This record gives sequence, C-alpha cells and structure tokens, in this order.
Amino acid sequence: MAITHSDRISGTIYAIATSAEHACEMATDYLRDKTESYAVYDHQADADKELHNRHGSYDLDRDRVYAVSLDIRIADEK
Repeated sequence: MAITHSDRISGTIYAIATSAEHACEMATDYLRDKTESYAVYDHQADADKELHNRHGSYDLDRDRVYAVSLDIRIADEK
C-alpha cells in the first residue's frame, strides 16, 4: 500500500536488506530524501521482482524483503 500524507502518515514500504535494523535505516533514509531509491519500494511485488532480478546485485542467501509499517499521527488521536 502506498503511503498517504496528511496529519497522518500510514502505510507499508518494502526494503531489500540484510537485517531488520538495516531495513529500518534504509526506510528512514528513504523518508528523508525520496529522490533516491535506497532499495525501498511502495509495493512488495516490486521489491520481490528486484530481489530476484538475475541481473541485480542482491544475494538471495543474504538479502530479504522487509515490510516496514508506518503509523505516524498526532499523539492525541487514537
């Protein structure tokens, strides 16, 4: 699901990384500067396709697709 913007940012993005910590760093960098890819995708199918691209530089024994869920909202809202 693509991220939507307003008083709330919610959704899921997908990062190709070697660990959950690395995926978190990549997602944070992506959110700071969306002009770069950072191997972060709006749709899981796109991330899976890139991970399994035989011309890509990913190692299937090391790299995986991580889902990073976001729910940023005004603190008083439930």
